[in-house]
Amino acid sequence: MLHLSLIISISGLLILTFANENLKPPLSEINQINANSLGKNVHIRGNISKIHEFKGGSMLLVLSDSTGRIDVYLPYNVAKELEPVNSTELEIIGSVEIYRGKLEILVEDINGILTIR
Repeated sequence: MLHLSLIISISGLLILTFANENLKPPLSEINQINANSLGKNVHIRGNISKIHEFKGGSMLLVLSDSTGRIDVYLPYNVAKELEPVNSTELEIIGSVEIYRGKLEILVEDINGILTIR
């Protein structure tokens, strides 16, 4: 009985891990992201309105939609895979963080970025 319980528990954990990696949050407008979103994954779509590349290779994009704008931070491991161009439309999935008093989205995986056009 103990072995069966252990097998079922491990199977359940594996299924949850797989489901978590393949589910994405619903698409939100930028103005819906607020302090209640801190630490949560969000999914937004917007146009790149500004690009800033840091010396270490990381990057900051400003994404805008019809409701607002938000900073999107890409660490080096993600930024090195991307060649962004102003006005490109992207879908972003990342976690909401605060940096220097401002909300931003941190994208930790290249799979969290989809170029629309």
